[in-house]
Amino acid sequence: MKNLKSVLATTLLLLSISAFSQKDTTAGQFSLGMRSTISTFTDAQSVGLGAGGQFRIRVSKHLNTDWYSDYINTNIQSLGFRRDAHIGWSVVFYLNQDPLVKGTVTPYIVAGQCFDYTKVYSDYTNTSMERWSAAAAQGGFGMTYNITKYLDFSAVAQYMLHLGTNVISQVEQTEQGQQYLSITNPGGASLNGHLLITFSVNYMLGKL
Repeated sequence: MKNLKSVLATTLLLLSISAFSQKDTTAGQFSLGMRSTISTFTDAQSVGLGAGGQFRIRVSKHLNTDWYSDYINTNIQSLGFRRDAHIGWSVVFYLNQDPLVKGTVTPYIVAGQCFDYTKVYSDYTNTSMERWSAAAAQGGFGMTYNITKYLDFSAVAQYMLHLGTNVISQVEQTEQGQQYLSITNPGGASLNGHLLITFSVNYMLGKL
């Protein structure tokens, strides 16, 4: 019985030492980055281009968080424009076993929420409409390439879905055949969204 107790005690001690030695030392890593975003499936099938910044706070080896802001400009067939501003956050889950090795490509799943502002302007009518939304959600897939231990390049494609009032813009024609941008706001809650493709460069500055 004493021998059994000794074996159990030794086993528990070894397990404790092993768990302590494998403690995750990546938690709290802080990274700062710049990002460029392409917005598709927006008004009149136009494509928007934007820029922004972000910082990352790592929760664990395979779990990270993104805190970002974007400003996107869309030229709607030279008939008007759309401006989008996003401020939000995302949770990043790395899929492979070791996402920190230099020179490796790491796929990940991303999901989050953001606050956004949209303004659409028509040159023909010289009018604009805007909306605010605090209930936008986004999700998608991405990958990170670790250039060095501290520097990485990331690319992600995600769909952002907006819940709230919507500003609808359509290209129409006058009786003389002149194209113009029509803007309407139907009111009430609706679902609408667009695909975002984001490229970013991030540098790990240290631990919080």
